[in-house]
Amino acid sequence: MPPRTRKSPKPDRIVRDEEIEILPPRRGLPLDLSVIVPTVAFGTVTGFAASLIVGGGGMVRHAVVGVLGMLVGQGIVRLTGWRLNTGYRLLDEAGMAVIGAVLVILLARFIA
Repeated sequence: MPPRTRKSPKPDRIVRDEEIEILPPRRGLPLDLSVIVPTVAFGTVTGFAASLIVGGGGMVRHAVVGVLGMLVGQGIVRLTGWRLNTGYRLLDEAGMAVIGAVLVILLARFIA
């Protein structure tokens, strides 16, 4: 039996069934160490700064609180439009991450 053919959007070209992909090609996880390592490092620094403000300790706790604080800080920026404006983007993001981390620590203390 000869291979089936299908019409292409271009009328002069015929596409064989072997050339048609129904499912998207396999892709790996989009996680990349060049993205994860700086995020965790930045989160650790901001978590440490937040722990200096409201207390707390532990390197893992700093990293977790800092990364969660970055998410909360960015959520605050998106929901309310409030933004720190120091003239330096990294310092603005760090400030919002510290504010978010402080809120995460206070919320965790309130729940516990």
